Amino acid sequence: MDGPVQSRPVDALITGFPRLLARGLVRRLLNEHPENRARLLVKPEDAEAADTFRASLDAALQDRLTLVPGRLLDMDLGLPGEAIGALLDSVTHVFHAACAQTGPRALLRRQNIDATGRLLELALEMRRLCRFSFFSTAFVSGNRAGLIREEDLMAGQSFRTAFERTMAEAEQMMRGQMARTPITVFRPGSMIGHSRTGETDSLDDGPNYLVRLLVRLPAEVPLVLPGTGVVPLNIVPIDYVVRAACTLAQRPEAESRTFHLTDPNPLSARQAFEILSELANRRAPFAGNLAARMARSLMKVPGLDALVPQQFALLENLSTHVVYDCAGTLDLLSSTDIFCPPFESYADQLVAWVARYEREHRGGPDRTPQPMTP
Repeated sequence: MDGPVQSRPVDALITGFPRLLARGLVRRLLNEHPENRARLLVKPEDAEAADTFRASLDAALQDRLTLVPGRLLDMDLGLPGEAIGALLDSVTHVFHAACAQTGPRALLRRQNIDATGRLLELALEMRRLCRFSFFSTAFVSGNRAGLIREEDLMAGQSFRTAFERTMAEAEQMMRGQMARTPITVFRPGSMIGHSRTGETDSLDDGPNYLVRLLVRLPAEVPLVLPGTGVVPLNIVPIDYVVRAACTLAQRPEAESRTFHLTDPNPLSARQAFEILSELANRRAPFAGNLAARMARSLMKVPGLDALVPQQFALLENLSTHVVYDCAGTLDLLSSTDIFCPPFESYADQLVAWVARYEREHRGGPDRTPQPMTP
């Protein structure tokens, strides 16, 4: 069992669609309890995708999912009075999974700080609210090295991207509201594909980008890793993030706390990509003194240069020795069957999904659609 049976049904407002994280939260919550309900905030331009997602659910789940058309930055989410009133009267849990990772700094501030503040203001009016769960990122640690604890936030670090900075500032806002609102902050590592299907949101950033390089590059060309490759690879399968967050959001002990949703026993970058290289039938990755410069040159190869918007932040992540302490997470999940699976157990699924995606994208022979099962 995942833990103690919930004392009462959950009525959750979930942001972040169409991200896999938001879809996974919907599925998880609706499957947890036959009386749970989910309200998925959907921007007008994503309405068709949301209808498709809802239709993909079992009929019994569809009946308990409400698609809420609106925008975080609009007053009352852009909802008419009766609709916003019903939401404020019913919601017990908020899962704020919406964020912007790339784009101009002003855009990231609006999406990651201003929009979060608007939702927090609404949360103060939610009469039945039990928990406001905010999805941040472990990389609010910026350029810090060494052990990062769950309670750490601003410790004099520099931020490598506007995404890291705005998420850290949003966390500061959360901490300032914890006396008024029941808040839990989640900091996932770099979310990679689903551990059972390999499905992922994007192949254009983070370690997903490197897995794509493994599949795309000629077999005789080794993947280039900066530095020695001995730093921990701080990745986490998205289904672990979903399961852990849904459980911790319903635990009283998790209120007013921050949790690293990270692999407690990460492999080094070199070990992980040796496994991936073997699965992809290619040479082992190369690491050394010239690797970082070679990697930067590789990023400029025509056809690859536009794949990832934050290439240099990725290189720095792979050059910085950081350990994310997740003792609080492990403690509260110790009575459940929820754990972060070892990388070796799902690496094959990552490679298979990316290879399939590449074949479909290029019009190859295998065009069988990959089912979406967060």
